[in-house]
Amino acid sequence: MQLLEEDEVYLQAKQYAWDLLPNGNGGYLILKNYALAAGKYDREIVDVLICIPTGYNNSKLDMFYVDPEVRLAATGQHPEAASHFEVHAGRRWQRFSRHLTAWRAGIDTLQNFLPFVGRELQGRA
Repeated sequence: MQLLEEDEVYLQAKQYAWDLLPNGNGGYLILKNYALAAGKYDREIVDVLICIPTGYNNSKLDMFYVDPEVRLAATGQHPEAASHFEVHAGRRWQRFSRHLTAWRAGIDTLQNFLPFVGRELQGRA
């Protein structure tokens, strides 16, 4: 499994530390030491996992995961639709059940998906 060249360029330009691990014909993209919105969660940094499906970018990216788990700082509760856990790449990940409303097959890439993740975790695009 290999990312699209434009995805690798994007990740480097944004200075993400990342790994791509195989998963059958797809893969797991792990963004390391991803900074969270100050004061929103009970921690400041997590790793983020994105499942890259077979056939990406004709197949869409959907949902994302964090490790370690996070809770809302204000309530101590898990964020809405983020109380389910799954094991991927030998680790336990907290699933954020978030779905893009549109994916343009063969056009959209990580450059379209990561701002979606950033709005949730960092409070910005």
